[in-house]
Amino acid sequence: MELYLQLGHGMQGLSQELIKKWGNGTAIISPVNLPQEKLLQFSTKMHLLGGDILFDPQMFYPKEGHIKLQAYDYWPGEGCSITSVSTHENINRELLRINNSIGTSMIILPGIEMKEDTFEYNLEWVSDSAHYFSQKTDKELIGTVCLYPETIRNIASIEMLTEALKQLPVSGYYIIPHPSNNEYIVSDPLWVIGMLKLISCLKLSKKKVIVGYSNHQGLIYSLAHADAIASGTYMNTRSFVPGKFKSPKDDDIKHKSTWYYLPSALTEYKAALLDVARQRGYFDMFFPQGEYKNPYSEMHFKGAQPSSTNYNETNSFKHYLHCLRLQCILLSKKTYVSTYSAYEFMLNAAENQIKDIKKHGMSGQNRDFAPAIEANRIAMCANDEDYGFRLRLDWDKL
Repeated sequence: MELYLQLGHGMQGLSQELIKKWGNGTAIISPVNLPQEKLLQFSTKMHLLGGDILFDPQMFYPKEGHIKLQAYDYWPGEGCSITSVSTHENINRELLRINNSIGTSMIILPGIEMKEDTFEYNLEWVSDSAHYFSQKTDKELIGTVCLYPETIRNIASIEMLTEALKQLPVSGYYIIPHPSNNEYIVSDPLWVIGMLKLISCLKLSKKKVIVGYSNHQGLIYSLAHADAIASGTYMNTRSFVPGKFKSPKDDDIKHKSTWYYLPSALTEYKAALLDVARQRGYFDMFFPQGEYKNPYSEMHFKGAQPSSTNYNETNSFKHYLHCLRLQCILLSKKTYVSTYSAYEFMLNAAENQIKDIKKHGMSGQNRDFAPAIEANRIAMCANDEDYGFRLRLDWDKL
């Protein structure tokens, strides 16, 4: 499973630096964060660094799109009916032009956030777009599936949806999941079960799957052989936030606390807490081990008081994404059994370390992974019961 960069506010330079360091990678452009006139310049730089580009149309709410989205040529004008043939053709034509001009590796087709009563309309829209693009390009087509949390929790709805998705003429899907209860770390086992079921069914039908707006909880999708998760810097690139795409005003980016991701605990802690840990004598619990050591966070561990170092918000973002990419690589095993065992070990180790750190009164607050451990464990067992046998047999073909 790969890590894609989910571009958000101020991520252009950061993504270029990471792609240069990694030697390759894929970035998903966010039109709400990058004006149309800057697309070519940014994509050219990424290609020169060895990176691939995807363009996310972000048409989850076509009737109330963010003012920056409305500035794009493909966005339907005020008063235009998005159900009309002419409007739909204009959207597709302009999206094709953008994808061709910036050299995307695949084309993400637009999709509206949907629940059961809009399945038919949205699937028809994806199908019509797929037919349009297939006549004009050889690029792989990726349909957008943006889902309400209640839909993800409803197993019957997921089963009905996946049967329909299997039939559409696309290579795969870009899944945008609205998290249950708007949680950053989801504690709802039914939601995680629904996500694993959706991904497993699509992969077993030989479709590619990219899960957008993900954080480290999305590592569990490796058990369904997801092709990639996409993540970014601020929380609204790691968890789907509808308001980001339909607010009539510019995003209000709030620069608050700087965080430190401890990959072995699958938890983010406020960087200021590291001062306490150092003074109280348990700083070694926060040391990154092995491959997780990196230049973005190493200044914490060179003897000085952590708060007196130059570890800042940008370093925090780079450290998080670098570690998350390594975790994706570690979970890219050749068999289902080895992937399952690796993730189970990761989950158990995180649970133990979180408990040890909490003995000192510390938690990751709303970024603490503890609430998700039970939900993920239930979901991985449920998915193994439902699809484990087929995943074992077909793993190397997915």
